[in-house]
Amino acid sequence: MRRLRIAALGRLKNDQRGAALVLFTVFLVPLLAVVAVGIDLSRFLLVKQRLINAADAAALAVGTRPNLTADEATAMAGAFIRAHYRDEGLSHLESFSVAPTNNQVNVTVHARLETTFLKVLNVAALDVRVSTQVARAQRKLEVVLALDNTGSMCQPSCAAKFDKLKVAANELVEILFGADVLSDNVKIGLVPFSGAVNIGTDKIGSGWLDEAGLSPLQIEDINLPIGQTLLGLVGRFSNVGWGGCIRARTGPGGYDVTDETPNLAVGETLFVPYFAPDEPGSGDGPSGGYTNDYVNDTLIPGNNAAKQRNALKYIGALISNANLARNPPQGPNYNCVPRPIQPLTNDKRVISSAITAMAASGSTVIPEGLAWGWRALSPTPPYTEGAPYGDPNVSKILILLTDGRNQVEAANGHNHSFFSAYGYAASGHIGPVDGSQTRQSLDAKTATLCNNIKADKDGNPNTQDIYLYTISFAMEGEVEAQNLLRACATPPSSCPGNQCYYDVPAPEQLSGAFAHIAMGINQLRVTR
Repeated sequence: MRRLRIAALGRLKNDQRGAALVLFTVFLVPLLAVVAVGIDLSRFLLVKQRLINAADAAALAVGTRPNLTADEATAMAGAFIRAHYRDEGLSHLESFSVAPTNNQVNVTVHARLETTFLKVLNVAALDVRVSTQVARAQRKLEVVLALDNTGSMCQPSCAAKFDKLKVAANELVEILFGADVLSDNVKIGLVPFSGAVNIGTDKIGSGWLDEAGLSPLQIEDINLPIGQTLLGLVGRFSNVGWGGCIRARTGPGGYDVTDETPNLAVGETLFVPYFAPDEPGSGDGPSGGYTNDYVNDTLIPGNNAAKQRNALKYIGALISNANLARNPPQGPNYNCVPRPIQPLTNDKRVISSAITAMAASGSTVIPEGLAWGWRALSPTPPYTEGAPYGDPNVSKILILLTDGRNQVEAANGHNHSFFSAYGYAASGHIGPVDGSQTRQSLDAKTATLCNNIKADKDGNPNTQDIYLYTISFAMEGEVEAQNLLRACATPPSSCPGNQCYYDVPAPEQLSGAFAHIAMGINQLRVTR
């Protein structure tokens, strides 16, 4: 019996189960306290990050408007802070302050976070304060808007899409110019585009327009007599003249996708006036599937079916005041965008008026919009308003917006497409002459232009000579076109605001996208 008691005492001595339970209980309380504190601190860090975002947004917004009064700056900062930081649950916005000067904007924001677990340590709330400082940059801006003015921009109505584009573009102008009407630091240009780009009829005599018939494009679609030019031919109509559009350059130099300076010694580098030929028909309107019949074909001497295929190939020298372009909008300016390029200007009234005056019509040839957007920024002819590449005090920005894919249609009888800046598909400038692959060819030209625009131009690969923004607008289902525009844009890592491609599915969202772009390209920098 005694041995049994001794054995039991020995087992009790070696039994650790109760001790383990005691140790677990001792350590559980501080462990739970650490977890609880960690939860409150993680919420603190989350609130702080949201406050930082709100302060940055407010400072950037105020920084873009150098002429705000103190009250206006406070109101604008408050609106941006409340939009980016909302009172939720246990966190509350307590106060903020904004102090703008000529050179910088300082914003301080204070919020209070009620604790959940730290209350056991008598910490009922945590104060969260952040400050941010944004320096106003002194660099000058040169911005060109290449905007889709095609007929689809007014479908289902102009009010649904096109008018909202005008509003959004003018809001960008307001943000960049601020209260200035004439700016020493901002220039903005506009390139409306559809099937072609309009340089303006005032460019006759510029030296880079082919007025002497030096380019082979002059006789590509019209049998001009020796010594005649397209400008001379269109001048013989009594009720219509040259509308200002030009053809895309062609030739082995690939001049359509470059900024090659026009050279009178090389005719293919010049820009040929746009002239859409008359197409087969009765003379009273389109017929036989053709889209641009405006000359009475029965007046052609010795008229036959072959001559009727393109009437002006045969009557270039015979057009008189009796043979009129009677079917507007058909005629020699068919598929020509109505409004001309507005070169870079430092006058807010001029650029705003040009945007408001835009008119939508025609099909979509994106590469011409891109090419002329680039030329409008370039320091070399045809436009010379731009500063030299490499100027450390100037940022160049090109913004491209389109609501559709490249499209000139693979139809229109024997021409196999609508007439556009690239002529007819049958001429072979946009893929096979049978009209197939026109979109693919125009997409390839678009991609090449994007790369050429983004390429180094001043010999310093570490600088961005042109920032390229792209916007796909209301393009639901056009995945291929959206991907093309996404690849076209300057990469996010090199883009002001870390975003250069915008997909805007709804017209109501366009103003927000333009405002975001404007704030990025203001070259403001956060120097917290």
